[in-house]
Amino acid sequence: MQFFIFVLLFCFFIFLFTLYELSQDDFIFIRKGISVETIFNTAFLVAIVSLFAARFLYIFSYPQPIFFTILGSFLFPYFPGLSIVGSVFGGTIFLTLYCLYKKFPIGRMLDFFSISFLSTLPLGFLFVFLINQGNNFLLLSLVFYILFLIFAIFVLLPLATKGKMRDGGIGLLFLVVFSAFTFIINIFMANLKFVYSLENIVLFPGLILSLVLFIRKQLIGKRG
Repeated sequence: MQFFIFVLLFCFFIFLFTLYELSQDDFIFIRKGISVETIFNTAFLVAIVSLFAARFLYIFSYPQPIFFTILGSFLFPYFPGLSIVGSVFGGTIFLTLYCLYKKFPIGRMLDFFSISFLSTLPLGFLFVFLINQGNNFLLLSLVFYILFLIFAIFVLLPLATKGKMRDGGIGLLFLVVFSAFTFIINIFMANLKFVYSLENIVLFPGLILSLVLFIRKQLIGKRG
């Protein structure tokens, strides 16, 4: 339990640190009067919603009697189980709605939050791999997200900074890559049939929608 909480808190610290580095001197946030404190307040709200979404999707994906009690539902450190799929899509939906309500730049927020979340994935998978040695799924995920993080920082972020990639493009591409990779892993490596996996039922429409929005925003949008 203590190790699980430590990993969760450490990953959240990395998330906040990355988010701070990305947003502290961003000219769009400065122009719109969005302070780092405001972004951090948003981050805490998104984190809470993501945590609940991760828990509830896990409960309904892998139901056990203990999960359908009040204590079993909310005391996840004692009855572990979180769905990264629920965390990503729950957090994304809430962030989008919250930005609409607050009139924040959705694309910029989605980009920075996606990179910040991506920065936690290699560390999270590393910790889990160390206590589950020999798990090919975890090792493959660890290597994949390290490479994707490097690509995002050294290729995608400079493109966005130079205006060669529209705001929201990084966030949407992250959703596309995350959905496709997790979907493939679930089906071919974890041996989860599509019909019986609630996570895959969430991933498939999420993949299609993210891909359509990315193409529309990055390719069609440039022609218009």
